[in-house]
Amino acid sequence: MSHPFTTVGVPRVVVASFWIWIASAALGLLSFFVGLPALLASPALSAPTGAGIVVGSVGGALIGALLRVFLGLFLLRGANWARIVLTVIGAIVLVALVAAILTGDLIGLLSGIAVVVAAVLMWLPAARAHFRRA
Repeated sequence: MSHPFTTVGVPRVVVASFWIWIASAALGLLSFFVGLPALLASPALSAPTGAGIVVGSVGGALIGALLRVFLGLFLLRGANWARIVLTVIGAIVLVALVAAILTGDLIGLLSGIAVVVAAVLMWLPAARAHFRRA
């Protein structure tokens, strides 16, 4: 029995897109944790909701990264819905890319560029047949 998440028979552009999505998730987490000391130093944390802000921020970063990995696995299987959801996530990350450029966040910038590259690769003509047969 074959493994459900395999790269055998998957176009190279889709495999490359998958690995770039994984890298973008790792870079996104790294960028978040590098910026965490600034969040912790924020005066907003002295409010009664401060702990919730930290927990929500950490949870959001982890869920965002795990979501990219989860959807990437379905991308390998040829799930067109995963490709569409990753495209939407890519559009959201583009907004964060603007913030990364304005704040000089090099890791966030690299993560954003990775998302753009991964999104383009999964929509190239070489990938289309993989999503049609799924």
